[in-house]
Amino acid sequence: MKANIEKRYAIKFCVKLGKSATETMEMLKKAYGSDSMSKTQIFRWHKTFKDGRESVEDEPRSGRPEENVNAVLSVLNRDHRMNVRMIAEEVGISKTIVHEIITEKLHMRKICAKLVPKNLGADQMEHRLLTNQEIHTSLLVREFLNGKSITVLPHPPYSPDLAPCDFFLFPKLKSHLKGKHFRTIENIQKAVTDALNSLTENEFIHCYNEWKNRWERCVRSQGSYFEGDNINL
Repeated sequence: MKANIEKRYAIKFCVKLGKSATETMEMLKKAYGSDSMSKTQIFRWHKTFKDGRESVEDEPRSGRPEENVNAVLSVLNRDHRMNVRMIAEEVGISKTIVHEIITEKLHMRKICAKLVPKNLGADQMEHRLLTNQEIHTSLLVREFLNGKSITVLPHPPYSPDLAPCDFFLFPKLKSHLKGKHFRTIENIQKAVTDALNSLTENEFIHCYNEWKNRWERCVRSQGSYFEGDNINL
């Protein structure tokens, strides 16, 4: 919490200097790197200070368990890749409480860096086996895929362990970008593009073979998850 207070003072200082929320975020990313606050948090605190708030402390919370559970669930519904630290910052409660809510109240665990239901129901496991869930419903995505004559294979919900982006592409990008600081959004975009362009044909072939192996493991496990359940604090 002390580290968060320090960053809030930094945001408040940027507001006093007339910096925009985007400029403030870039400055914090440069100063704190991977330990910086999330974009949502930075923009929220920037707006709060710009509206006249002076205190950097969290507002007193009622502490009612159901309110905390609903707040954590709301954050996760927005982004299942949020880790415990980020959720704690967003909601304003301790990491220990967030961890307890995720594991004991929401019954979730981490698969391929995504928080998903800890135990799938029979219908959810059937979806994983039958893959009859409609995917790529975004009109923009559908138009792009059709324009490139790309064949779309069905993908079941609740299945980051079966999604090539989750078990192959995103970890590759994370490894390439880890520990690097970027001063502008353009620099981030260039770094991601360079990382994507550096992927070789053999890496994609390996990904495809691993994808087939994962489907076979899914079938052998009768639709249950077959890897991961650690939740990073």
